[in-house]
Amino acid sequence: MDISKFRHRVTVLKKTLGTDIGLGAPVTFTDDGKVWAEFLQQRVSTGVVADDGAAVLVTQGIRIRPRAVEKGWRVQDGDHTYEVIDVDRGNPSVYVLTTQEVRP
Repeated sequence: MDISKFRHRVTVLKKTLGTDIGLGAPVTFTDDGKVWAEFLQQRVSTGVVADDGAAVLVTQGIRIRPRAVEKGWRVQDGDHTYEVIDVDRGNPSVYVLTTQEVRP
């Protein structure tokens, strides 16, 4: 691991479910701390081909030091917010988050 590549100071946002009042529990995201991160090259993959067009999925890999983070949480970098799709804990010294940018 090359620590000099961890150039982005990002905020980890924890998913919090509110109380269900019959319409589904409201979802909010609370600040769970800041961490240094390395952004990997974006991956573009083709999804299901429907009719004449293809669905495209763009994911962003983010490498961070080990800490509490789960699927469904979010990572915020400036004006960009990413939803965590998967957490790769294969290397005990660094986690790789597969994320997708959340559009407002």
